[in-house]
Amino acid sequence: MTLTTTTVNTNTRPTQTSPPTKQSNTPNRDDKTTTTTTTFLNRLCYEAYTIWLFTRSDLKTIVLPKSVFGILGAFTGSNLLSTGLSSQETLLRAPLVILWVWIVLLPCNIDNQYRARDIQEDGLNRPWRPLPAKRLSSSQAWRIMMVAHAVGLVYSWAVGGLREKVLGICFGWLYNGLGAAHRSCVARNFVNALGYVTFSMGAISVAASSEVTERGVRWFMLVGCVVFTMVHMQDLPDVRGDALRGRKTVPLVVGGRVCRWSIAVMVPFWTVVAVGFWEAAVSVTAVVSGVLAIVVAVRVLRTDDASQDAVTYRLWNLWMVTMYVLPIANGAGRME
Repeated sequence: MTLTTTTVNTNTRPTQTSPPTKQSNTPNRDDKTTTTTTTFLNRLCYEAYTIWLFTRSDLKTIVLPKSVFGILGAFTGSNLLSTGLSSQETLLRAPLVILWVWIVLLPCNIDNQYRARDIQEDGLNRPWRPLPAKRLSSSQAWRIMMVAHAVGLVYSWAVGGLREKVLGICFGWLYNGLGAAHRSCVARNFVNALGYVTFSMGAISVAASSEVTERGVRWFMLVGCVVFTMVHMQDLPDVRGDALRGRKTVPLVVGGRVCRWSIAVMVPFWTVVAVGFWEAAVSVTAVVSGVLAIVVAVRVLRTDDASQDAVTYRLWNLWMVTMYVLPIANGAGRME
């Protein structure tokens, strides 16, 4: 009987069925890049908006009027300036003027907002500001302020207005650091007047790249007197917050009624003085300035509401803009 031997190959592995391939849920590199870019842009917009909020309340009261003053002042020729640029050159420098005013204003505003009592006051008057809204901490605000000062100095060195920028730092230290804004309504108005004049001179310096004439210096002094005697118009909408802070403003020291009458009297008075200074009695600008003066005087006496006082304050700033146009209404020729 023959036996058949079957050889089994032990080196052959059985065929295995591969498991189904699972789809990876891990995002690819392009998705990661897109997400990172979107996050970065969102963060950048958030931080930019935070910085903008520091200056939001002064865009219509400081940035716009002072920029207009500088740009229009550059068109007055020998009325204010020893030399001048052409009209085209002046217009091309307009963005530089606006940016200069804003860059110089930013650290001043932060300096007036980052302390604990400032935050408490803004929580009542302006809760949308960065610190009461908790968009950043006080220490972060202080660091931004220091960087803004450095950027402002470099920018002023490049385009003009460096002297005014340095003076602005000094006046800010007097106003906030030494407490001139809180301890005396006279000191508060005086430093405010210095600040207004400094912003105006810096703006015109950037716009015209020129020195101011002797008549121009007298005009700046007159503007300083206007601001000193009426800048407490800005304090009327903030009486509650100022009282909470213990700040000695004109409305809180002499009373709201006396404060309002002082503004109602001084607005038409300074209109007449300024029109006489520039001998512009028959100009359209003088008429508009006179009408606005009457509107401001009537409103400040008839309204006793914070929101309405804020509107009157903006009208007062518009009246100040008409004052800035008076040198052009004088009719001096342009310097080409």
